[in-house]
Amino acid sequence: MLINILLFALGLIRLITGIRLFLVGRKNRLANLFWLAGSMVIGVITYLFAPSDGNPLAVLPFSIWIFSAANCLSMACIIVFNQLTFYKNRKSPAIWFWAIFIVSWALTFYGASISESNYNQSPLLACYIISTVLIWSWHGWLANQAGKQVASQPLVEYWVKVRYQLISSYSIMLIVAVLGSLARIIFAAGSAASPLGTLTGAVTLLSQIVSVILLFLVWVMPEWFRLWVNRRHAEFVEEQAYEYASTVLNILGTAMADGTKLPKTLALVAIRKTIAQEINSDNSKKIEAHVAKLQYEDWYAFLSNPNLANFLREIANVNPQETLTRAKYSLRDNQSLFTLQAK
Repeated sequence: MLINILLFALGLIRLITGIRLFLVGRKNRLANLFWLAGSMVIGVITYLFAPSDGNPLAVLPFSIWIFSAANCLSMACIIVFNQLTFYKNRKSPAIWFWAIFIVSWALTFYGASISESNYNQSPLLACYIISTVLIWSWHGWLANQAGKQVASQPLVEYWVKVRYQLISSYSIMLIVAVLGSLARIIFAAGSAASPLGTLTGAVTLLSQIVSVILLFLVWVMPEWFRLWVNRRHAEFVEEQAYEYASTVLNILGTAMADGTKLPKTLALVAIRKTIAQEINSDNSKKIEAHVAKLQYEDWYAFLSNPNLANFLREIANVNPQETLTRAKYSLRDNQSLFTLQAK
């Protein structure tokens, strides 16, 4: 009974999280979140066919296959998510993780083929845990490394730093969860109906519930949570706003000039002139204060502003679409510097 309650709660939380991730990804044009959303939603299927006491879907002849296949697809989505999130346009070790993934899941499906039933599983079915632990360890390590890069930067808001800490935390919880599954498969033949299976299953599900809640807070980042985390972050003073604005403008200006005929100084002039037009003021301090308040979606809309493209045509003989596309790519690559929130 306990396991079924936890399965229902976890499935509901994952489904809601998956839907919210999809909506945030579509709103902010972040394809990586679609893969994370897919992992969440596909994972719900595994709970429908989990070998718990009294689950009518767990006793079907093909239950163990659906349970395994859904788990496999869910983890495949995480590999793609890691690649798109942490290695965009950069070389990554993803090929090695795919190799381990394929081998471990081949052994897992072989274990499914020789298992007597969903309630009496072969120990080989636990082979998928090898790649799962490695993938979540990779995920947490990447977040830890990214967090170190911004930990000492005073201009990076506190909520951004906490985000990386929470990613490492939910990765650890997911590793605990799969180790619980390892114990269940090895010592309880995969069944969650026995006392030992119930205990190990409860450890797995509770760990997953905590991890999915943290994952929701990290990637959906409700505004109330961001403000609560950021409560200790002092308001930007005038000098900080200037430095932050300079950092953001430098990132976008560099991206617009890189590989094009547009000088960086002219790119910055075009950005400032467009902002001045939007706020109806040429005052530098007001422009910098406005820049400091812009969020991720605001910047994306700004880079699509036809006035910005017109300014670029006026001050330089360049293709505005090419330069602005480069700026949008840079915006996505540096998304953690901007407020990504769900409204």
